[in-house]
Amino acid sequence: MSRPAADHPGAGSIGLDRDLFPASFLRLLAVAPGLVRRLRTGAAAGPAVARSPGGPFLFRGHREYRPGDDLRRVDWGVLARHDRVVVREFEAEREARSEVWFDGSASTGPMGGRAALARACALACATGLADGGRVRLGVLRGGEALDLVAADDPSRIRDVLVALSEDRPAGRAELARALPRLRVRMPASARFILVSDLLSRADPGALHAFAGRGVAGALLHLRVPPLWSPQPGGLWEARDAETGEVRTVRLTEEVATRMADRAHAHAERWARHARDTGLAYLPFAPSTEPEALLRRLAREVP
Repeated sequence: MSRPAADHPGAGSIGLDRDLFPASFLRLLAVAPGLVRRLRTGAAAGPAVARSPGGPFLFRGHREYRPGDDLRRVDWGVLARHDRVVVREFEAEREARSEVWFDGSASTGPMGGRAALARACALACATGLADGGRVRLGVLRGGEALDLVAADDPSRIRDVLVALSEDRPAGRAELARALPRLRVRMPASARFILVSDLLSRADPGALHAFAGRGVAGALLHLRVPPLWSPQPGGLWEARDAETGEVRTVRLTEEVATRMADRAHAHAERWARHARDTGLAYLPFAPSTEPEALLRRLAREVP
C-alpha cells in the first residue's frame, strides 16, 4: 500500500497549512512531475542534458517507474525478464541540483504575499524534483542563509510544504549580507532559484557573483499590487512591515506617480542584473495562477 503523500502531496502531514496549500494546489503538485517532463521534452531539455559528459546517452542506472515518467525511458528488457517496471537514468539527471531560497522578511507577509511566495517555492521545488534531481530549500533572514529541508524524490514534496507552513515572515532578509554568504555555499552548476519581493536596499549587482559558479536558474519577483487605495489628497499612514515604523504621507497624484516610477525602476534594475547573470526574471503576484507559474518555470528555467 502506497503512502498517502505519494498520491496526494501533504496528505496526513502534521503542520501543513491548508490556507497556504489548498486542495486545488495539492492536486496540481500531484501532477507536476508529469507536466514538467512534458514541457521540457524536445529542444528545451537539450541544454540541460548536454552539460553531462557523454551527452544524454551516458547510462548510469535504473530506478522504479513513477507516474508521469516518460515511457520512452522504460527498460522493456527488465520488464520482460523480471516483471519490474523501471526507467533508465542518465548522469545529467542524477547530478541535477536545485537550490531554492526565499526571502523570509516580514515585508513578504501582507496582502497575500506569504501564500504566493510559499506556493512559488513549492512549485520551484517540484520542478527541480521532476527531472530526477535533488532540491535544497532554504530561507534568507537576518543576513543568514538557513537550510530548511533537502529532498531527492517527488514524494518528499510534503516535507517542503511542511517546512514552508512552519516558517513565518519576520524581520529583514538583509540580502546584501545573505547573498554573498549563500554564494560560497552554492554548488557549482546548480540550478539557483531566488524568491523575493526585493524590498531591499541591496545592490542587485550581488547576483553577478553567482555567475562565477556556473549556476543557472531564475529570480522570482513577488510583486504585490495595491488591493486598496487611500483617497487622493488624504493622509495615509504607511507602516514598515519589517521595522514597525509609521510614516504619515499625503497622497497626491504626484506622490503616487513618483512611488510607482520608483517601484518600476527598482524592478527593472533587478531584472536586468538577473538576466545578465544568466537567471530568468519571472515576476508574479498573489493573483498569478499556480499552473501558469509552473509552466513558466518548466519552460524558462534551464
